[in-house]
Amino acid sequence: MTLRMPEELVARARMLAEGGAWTPPPAVPAATVVLLRDGPAGLEALLMRRPATMAFAPGMHVFPGGRVDEAQDSRPTVRGSVPTGAWADEPLARAIVAAGVRETFEEAGVLLAVDRSGRPAVPDGGWARDRRASERAAGFPEVLVRRRLHLDADLLVPIAHWITPEVETRRYDTRFLAAALPAGQEVDRHETETDLAHWFPPADALAAYERGAMPMLPPTVAVLAELARHRDVGDALAWARSHPVVPLMPRAVLADGALTWVLVHGATGAVVGPTGEPAGSEERGTR
Repeated sequence: MTLRMPEELVARARMLAEGGAWTPPPAVPAATVVLLRDGPAGLEALLMRRPATMAFAPGMHVFPGGRVDEAQDSRPTVRGSVPTGAWADEPLARAIVAAGVRETFEEAGVLLAVDRSGRPAVPDGGWARDRRASERAAGFPEVLVRRRLHLDADLLVPIAHWITPEVETRRYDTRFLAAALPAGQEVDRHETETDLAHWFPPADALAAYERGAMPMLPPTVAVLAELARHRDVGDALAWARSHPVVPLMPRAVLADGALTWVLVHGATGAVVGPTGEPAGSEERGTR
């Protein structure tokens, strides 16, 4: 499937490659949760379609997630081993875990939190109320306190790290975390932030993408391609725990006057491999 970038993004890409005047905006920290379960035919991943009216990635099939809200994502108790070092410093790593859990609760109705005995949260009559409360300022930390829950970083495994290309006007520095669907919980999509939510075997989602039936951003496609190699949730999470995560960013370069795209290390800028032209625009979707 071929989706062309909007002309203004192509112009910015050429400007950057030629050392022009475009100044990329900073990339805001964000978290995405790749929610997994074992289905009848093996591993399945949750994909949600963003409505065409959304400001960011309209019409795209994505994993649940969103930007880090430092005011509330720094407050929840996070136990377990948070990844640090090159991935993030410890305060940011804890906020990323909290943001991923919060966004997954709000967008998919799944709460990746546990009680003092390590048991997963159990839906009850106040589940919908607490989900709505989580969307208010400082609401999510209060929900955790009220339910006597904390976050366990060991339940969320870093699986990828992508940075929005410099040609976009809205940019994110996104850590992808893989997690198993907790026992006893089901997905319930957010009525305004998603208009479709389905579990897909990764290979089936990739096939639909290639047919043009499921528009997706390059990071989503890349993560699904990795997941398609694994049989079940246990196999996928074991691979993720042993797999080094490198920050990746598509960047335009000039070669003999032609504009091409490469993947660069998000921290050093070193070229790590080739890539195709980004599919459409993150901000404008496929339009």
